[in-house]
Amino acid sequence: MAELIVYRSNALMSVRSRIDATRDVVMPVNLAYAESMVGLWHSGLPQVSLVPATATDAQVWPVMSAVGTRIHDTADDNCPINTGWSYVGGNHGYNVGNQITVTNHGKTTADVGSQWSDGTRIFTLLAVTSASSLLFGNPYTIVDGIAQGARVRPAAPLTHVSGATNRTTVPITGLTPDVQIRPATHSHTVAVELDGRPVPDGRSTGRELVIRESYLIPTYQGMIDTARARVGTPIATIMPQLPSLCRISNEYRWSPGGSLIVAQTVTALSRFTLNAGVTQCGPLTPVAGGTRRQFMPNVGVAGGLNWSVWANIDTLAALTDFTPATLRDRLMPASSMTQWVVNGGGVQQWGIAVGLLPVADGTPRIRVRYTTAKGWFISSSLKKNYPQLVWGRTLAAGESVTGTAYRRYLAPPSTATEIVVSADGADFVVIERVGTVAQAEMAAPQLFHRLLVPVGPTNLDVPDRVTIDGIPYAVPVSPGYGTWRAEPDQVASGPLPGATVPRGSYFLVRSGPTLSRACTYQRLLLHPVFLAEPTPVDRACVEVTVAGTGVLRHGVYAHDPATGRPAVLGPIADFGTVAVTSVGVRESVLVAPVVLPAGWHWYAHVWQVSGTTPPAVRVSGVGAATTLNLGAGAAAMTGDRFGYEVTGTTGALGAITITGVHQFPPPQVAYRRA
Repeated sequence: MAELIVYRSNALMSVRSRIDATRDVVMPVNLAYAESMVGLWHSGLPQVSLVPATATDAQVWPVMSAVGTRIHDTADDNCPINTGWSYVGGNHGYNVGNQITVTNHGKTTADVGSQWSDGTRIFTLLAVTSASSLLFGNPYTIVDGIAQGARVRPAAPLTHVSGATNRTTVPITGLTPDVQIRPATHSHTVAVELDGRPVPDGRSTGRELVIRESYLIPTYQGMIDTARARVGTPIATIMPQLPSLCRISNEYRWSPGGSLIVAQTVTALSRFTLNAGVTQCGPLTPVAGGTRRQFMPNVGVAGGLNWSVWANIDTLAALTDFTPATLRDRLMPASSMTQWVVNGGGVQQWGIAVGLLPVADGTPRIRVRYTTAKGWFISSSLKKNYPQLVWGRTLAAGESVTGTAYRRYLAPPSTATEIVVSADGADFVVIERVGTVAQAEMAAPQLFHRLLVPVGPTNLDVPDRVTIDGIPYAVPVSPGYGTWRAEPDQVASGPLPGATVPRGSYFLVRSGPTLSRACTYQRLLLHPVFLAEPTPVDRACVEVTVAGTGVLRHGVYAHDPATGRPAVLGPIADFGTVAVTSVGVRESVLVAPVVLPAGWHWYAHVWQVSGTTPPAVRVSGVGAATTLNLGAGAAAMTGDRFGYEVTGTTGALGAITITGVHQFPPPQVAYRRA
């Protein structure tokens, strides 16, 4: 079954497709989940389930029968946003309400919007939820021009301040704090298409199911202020009249093989601080006596677990943040995970791969700027994964953040995550693997002869193009990972320096006349370099022209387009050191190939260890044609300027603080193409 079967009854849907030779995966969809949102759950299919390929329609719809095996609870997987103090949107409301149970309280709609005090704070009656229950909204504060709700509970019985008809004091003995205030969204729209056509009730087949939704979230300040200004009018009846915080636009795309793409755009309509992750993923359903194992590329130890191997998430003791300090490469925030359920004997049962694609605000160079606090986190209670597109980014009215995530169910046996994900008009190849392997191959017949362009760091040995047999690759260092965009193989107008030379060939990053220049001790000097295409290299060479003491360390830093300077969090690669005690070409042999990015990057070098006798190296007599941000003063113009410097650099390359510009011409650097 190389297609989707879509079952629909009004707002409820189930999506079925083949996952292996004998089984189908069935995924629930609800067009009217909490507050009419699109949700990934309905009562007839409480979990994503595996069924025999021979199962009849009646066995899976409208209620999943005993023929199915439940593998994943997705009831809470439609993704809200976070304002820094509350989740809202998706199936969430602002969590700053206090629900108070008071038998026969006597208050009515006429009292909604009235204000009450515990002697310290003012609380607003937002709803009379029943004859024995009241919902109060907490006060808000203004911090840096942004309203923030407070998660506080009344400290004493609430006495009337203003607005109420029934002014009887409200006791707090029946208090439930941190209640979500609903509704917290309005103006929902939803559209459903299967291969571009509307989806009727009943059974339909096709290749791609697309659901688009949009809704508005009001500001919390607007909810409170409007309720107070319009006493007696429940805000639920006038939501479109409230000031808006933002608009949420979501797109869900299901395709054969248990694949779901989720795209989300958050457009600010008022200034606020955003945390957003596009998707979230509850843990897979375990089997008796089994465990759930998870691997995350580029992540080391966090929460007491080593994520570069198959970590047992059932032992995760506390909420775990994946910050830059937990990453092996700080320029690549945690972007994906693979999780498997294994039985007591360690045999795989079912799996899922989840990640953010490197498009829009999800590209590593953008995410690294906005996820310095955390790029991913996992809750301890539910073991739920939350990738973060941005964390703590303040948006002005009119600004947007856009990201795209993938979710793919996996069938055993599997030694590696090898998937093709299609989104935003592009095809992405994702390869992630624990353990080294000299030669492996990923099947990808649909991408034959497409050009593979790296869109993030990789430590795999992968060819330029997809062969008729697939994508051969090697993992020299565990864990191996990489993501590539598969582009049409277009004939270039001419050879591009460095990018198109054969493997094993050396190339210079610049040509022309050369000079010799003595090094300065412990000054890390950064020079701009341009390449026409992403280029994998496995060796880097410089020439020592005058012998000295110590060593020369060199490497590459990424370019930060926001500043026009080197990215400061850390290098793309530290090539290590070469000896300078004798003259000649000195070569660094890399443990794993490094992909030099297309466009600008920064070559860095520093003389270290012994500052007795300065060595000299071959440098370009031409310089580099690029702009340098020199600051407001004129002093930086008084002499040759070739790049930026960092003083006092000892040991391995790491995060940097630029201390000025330098007068050292760019070294003559040669690379060997991997």
